[in-house]
Amino acid sequence: MKNYSETEVDSLMNRFEARELPKEEWTHEAHLVVAIVYCSNYSLDEALDLSRENISRHNESTGGINTDTDGYHETITKFWLIIADNFLKEKSFESSSEASNALINSDFGGSQFPFEYYSKNVLFTVHARHNWKEPDLRPIESI
Repeated sequence: MKNYSETEVDSLMNRFEARELPKEEWTHEAHLVVAIVYCSNYSLDEALDLSRENISRHNESTGGINTDTDGYHETITKFWLIIADNFLKEKSFESSSEASNALINSDFGGSQFPFEYYSKNVLFTVHARHNWKEPDLRPIESI
């Protein structure tokens, strides 16, 4: 797993928000960095609004599309923001890079973690892509 320096976090965020982050750098770990930074600086609702807008626009800036089957996914995005927000509430961190690296390398940071809460049949529906869907395997409160 990648460990980010504070300079790398700042660079990633600046390039992401400017729609200059190459598609190959938009990794699962980069998504978690964005979640940590947004949840560190905004309420969960504000972080979701920023994520929704910037992920959708980032996808388009790299030639991607946001459709019923590709691109921005509301439920996955909100799920990771909830994870990041809860993670930040559990202990204090001195920097965004420290918090990001801790989440990325935690039991909660793996890309398959949502499947502890969601079946693929629920998570990969058009409804879940466009709207928040509560987990079907275990409640979100158990995070």
